[in-house]
Amino acid sequence: MVHDAEPHVMFVSDTVWHRYGADLLQADPTIEPVLLTSAEPFAEKTLDRITTAFFSGDVWPARTREMMISILKAKNLEWLHTFSAGVDSPVFQTMLERGVRITNSAGASSSSIAQTVVMYMLALSRNLPEWQRAQERHEWQQRSFQELSGATIAVVGLGAIGQEVVRLSQALDMNVIACRRTPHGDEPCPTYSLAELHVVLHDADWIVIALPLNADTRHIINAEMIAKMKPGACFINVGRGELVDEQALVSALQTGHLGGAGLDVFEVEPLPTQSALWDMPNVIITPHNSATTPQSHHRAALIFIDNVARHANGLALRNEITL
Repeated sequence: MVHDAEPHVMFVSDTVWHRYGADLLQADPTIEPVLLTSAEPFAEKTLDRITTAFFSGDVWPARTREMMISILKAKNLEWLHTFSAGVDSPVFQTMLERGVRITNSAGASSSSIAQTVVMYMLALSRNLPEWQRAQERHEWQQRSFQELSGATIAVVGLGAIGQEVVRLSQALDMNVIACRRTPHGDEPCPTYSLAELHVVLHDADWIVIALPLNADTRHIINAEMIAKMKPGACFINVGRGELVDEQALVSALQTGHLGGAGLDVFEVEPLPTQSALWDMPNVIITPHNSATTPQSHHRAALIFIDNVARHANGLALRNEITL
């Protein structure tokens, strides 16, 4: 095993070190931990020694500010690993511009998020919110509803999350089509390029957005694209809020052009209390929470531990992000 002469000073949460410290030391015995334990600021000389940081799921959102302030002040930081797949936050761009290596945990939360998508579809297809309201009123209210089998679902974005949505949708006997920047030819369902997004949207009963956010995808779902969606279709976003022109989405839900929506992400988070989305009976809101499971956080930690071993042995890191 190859190690630097200097200790590998690693900034992690107390929770991560308590659970994974032994595994991290096995991956690299030179690790010297600096633990995020409270909101108390670190001394400059401590921050200056940090070379690696892990932004873990247990930190988000309650302790994100404290950790990110410390990371930004760690002027000798060389490598930052994040529990999330998305790295569109300006702080990651700042780190990259500083020359900090960034790796993410792509794939760690795909199961949790895809299951949330299925939850949205089952709840909306059966109008579960109305059953809940009837229960609150103690009303025995029977009605018919739609099955998912035989419905057409368009999955926009075929990263780990999109691929898992495709797999679960096929298990539900849905007709699946997909859209990604450039089809590879080996996708598990008919797949179109993003340039053909309007074709994918036209016949779908369900539209699931699982794209990353960048300059090309910001507001990719706008009024024009929503107008191309099938009347009565249901819309789901588990990518990023800024992928969607939210006001155009609100208008389509208010007019009835869209039959419903399941939304985990929003243009402004937390979603402002005055947003019309809160009171829509055909909208299910989750507070950017679809990936928050112990299992997804564990998988993210395992990716980090594997990368620590790779780093110690001079090997290429998994999921490295480039400018």
